Amino acid sequence: MGNVTVAAAIKEDTLKSASRERKGLLALIAFLAISPFTAPEPTPAAPAKPAAAAPAPFNRPLAKIWHSQSTQHDFRVQASNDLFRADWVNIPPAAAKQGASIHTECRKSGPKWVGTSNINMLCAIPGAPPGKDTKMCSFTVRFEVDSVTSLKITGHSESLKSFDVKTCRVQKTDWTAFTWVPKK
Repeated sequence: MGNVTVAAAIKEDTLKSASRERKGLLALIAFLAISPFTAPEPTPAAPAKPAAAAPAPFNRPLAKIWHSQSTQHDFRVQASNDLFRADWVNIPPAAAKQGASIHTECRKSGPKWVGTSNINMLCAIPGAPPGKDTKMCSFTVRFEVDSVTSLKITGHSESLKSFDVKTCRVQKTDWTAFTWVPKK
């Protein structure tokens, strides 16, 4: 009789266990089936806004010639939403004959224009005799335009801190702010 009692107890525990498993399984199925209906609805994404045309950076036409307050050079400027160009125009005649020039070209990058200035410049040779006291050197510096309005152009560029005239090599630069105003 002892075996029958043990067998009945095992059978009863097994049934209770199976019954608990079925109830748990039914609860899980019910939860999975009902939860999509009781969950808050996801907020719909905002409708896509149509792309607006990029605003023109200038309210009025720009002056053709701009004067650098730091270098005293005058530049012919062309600017658009994605391109900024400037060319040195008041080149001294002797330097112009030898090919002196400054050509700057920048592309729009975020809120500013970023690019380079290609420079061909007569450089003074320290201690050279008269007539042989300059040398034409070519080099490139980084150039950034921060703001263009009808009243001023501001930005910063690399300026030479150390330059070897004999080899026309830039050795050290630093960033210098500039302001250009319309030439009157």
